[in-house]
Amino acid sequence: MKTNRSIVVLVAMSTALALSAQTTFDAAKVYEEELNGTARYVGMGGAMGAFGSDASVMSHNPAGIGTYRQGDINVSLSFFGSSVNTDPLVTSKAPALVNGRTFYSHNRKSDLTLVPIDNFSFVLCGKGDYDSYLNFGVSFRRTLKMIRELDYIDSFFDADGYEVYREYKDHQTNEVKSFDINLSYNHFDKLYFGMTLGLLDTDTWSEGYFYDYYPKGSHPDFPDGLDYTVVDKMNTAEGKGWNMAFGMIVRPVSALRFGAALKTPTLYRQKLEYADYLYALAGEKKDGTEKYKNSVKYNFASPFTLDLSAGLTVGQTALGFEYEMHFVERTSLSIGNSKMHSQGAIDMKNYSKIRVGIEQNIDKFSLRAGYNFTESMFKDGAGIYLGDSDFNRERSGTDFQVDRLGETRDFTCGLGYCSAPNNSDTQFYFDVAFVHRIRNSVVNVNEYIEDVDVNYQYKSNKVLLTFGWNF
Repeated sequence: MKTNRSIVVLVAMSTALALSAQTTFDAAKVYEEELNGTARYVGMGGAMGAFGSDASVMSHNPAGIGTYRQGDINVSLSFFGSSVNTDPLVTSKAPALVNGRTFYSHNRKSDLTLVPIDNFSFVLCGKGDYDSYLNFGVSFRRTLKMIRELDYIDSFFDADGYEVYREYKDHQTNEVKSFDINLSYNHFDKLYFGMTLGLLDTDTWSEGYFYDYYPKGSHPDFPDGLDYTVVDKMNTAEGKGWNMAFGMIVRPVSALRFGAALKTPTLYRQKLEYADYLYALAGEKKDGTEKYKNSVKYNFASPFTLDLSAGLTVGQTALGFEYEMHFVERTSLSIGNSKMHSQGAIDMKNYSKIRVGIEQNIDKFSLRAGYNFTESMFKDGAGIYLGDSDFNRERSGTDFQVDRLGETRDFTCGLGYCSAPNNSDTQFYFDVAFVHRIRNSVVNVNEYIEDVDVNYQYKSNKVLLTFGWNF
C-alpha cells in the first residue's frame, strides 16, 4: 500500500518507549473535572466559592466551610446518561468529503446509569457561644465520571488510485474520586480562612480497534479484498494523588463577599498498562496472539489553580461569580529520574473557567440556575507521538488518534426545600439539580498527513438528588 505518511525519526530506546507511552493526552484524562457536588452547588453552577456554607466548596475555596454556623451531613445520588456525535453532524447517510476523505460517524448513546453515592460530606461546627471558632469538614465526591464511545469510518484512494477503507472505534471510561479533609476558621463573620487536604483516586480504561483494508473488488491484486492493518488496543491506568488548597473570604458588608483560593498541583503516581493485539500488519495476516504489551509506573503533577470569587445577596436573591485559572504549562511528567521537561508547555496552554449562578429563595423553597464555561487546555495543532509498539512504529510512530479536549459548557438548574430556613435549630433539606454538559474534543486518526480533524461533541445529562440535615 503506497501512502503519503508523515515521516518521523524514531529512537528505539527502552526509556524513551516508556516515556512515550504516557503523554499529556493521557494526563488530561484526570486533569478534567466535571461540575459535581451537592445538588445546591450544582444547581448554582458551582459559583459558591465566596458564599460557602456548602461542603462542595471544600476543594476550591476551603474558607467556605468556615461560614457554617451549624453542623451538616448530606448524601447525594445521581442518574446519568450521555451521547456522542460529530459537530457538524456527519452520518452514513450524509457523509462529509474533506482532503479526499469521505468520512462519517455513528451517533451513540449510553444507557442511563444510577450512581448510588455521588457525593457524601459532613461538617462539624465549633461555634457554640463564641464569635470566632473553628469548623472541621470531610467530603467524598466524584470529580469526573465519563463514559464515551465514538467511531470513525472513512474511504479514500491510495497513491495508485485504489480505494481504501478505514474503521476506528474507541470506548473510554474515566473516573476520578476525591476525599477531602478541611479545617477552617471564622473570625466574627467578617473574615474566613481554610485549608483542605485532597486525596484522589483515578481509574481510566479504554479499548478500541483500527481496521485498514481494501474492500472486495477494489484492487486487482486482491480480488477478495485485503486486511492491511487490523489491531485491537487496550489501555488501563490507575493511581493515587494528593493536593492542598488554601483559601480566604472577606465580608466587608453583610451583603457582599469576596473569595480567593490557591490549589497546589495534584501530585499523581500512576500505573499504565497497554497492549496491541495484531490480526494483520502491512498486509500480512496475524492470528491475534501476537501482541505488544507493556506497563509503566510514572509520576506527574497537575496544574496549580487560582480561584477568585464574589457573592452578592440582595433580599432573598443570591448572585455568585467565579473565575478560575489553571496554569497547565507548569505541568510535568516523569518516570524515575527521566523527566519530560516542559512537556505541558509543548502541548498545552493555560486555561480558565468561569462560573455564574443565581439562587432565589421563596419561603421554604429555592430556585437556582447556573452556567459554566471551560476553555480548552490544548494548543491548536497539538499532536501525539508514540512509538510504543510494532503497530505504531509501522504507522510512523503515531497512536490510533489525537484526542484534544476542547471547550466545555455546563447549563444547570435546581430546586431546593428546607424545613426551617430561618431557624438555627435542627432542620432537614432536600435539593434536586439538573446539569446538561457539552464537551468538545477534536479527534484525528493521525495516520496520513491528509487526515483531518473531526470535532466530536460529548453530551451528558445528569439529575442529582441531595438529602441533608443541619444540626
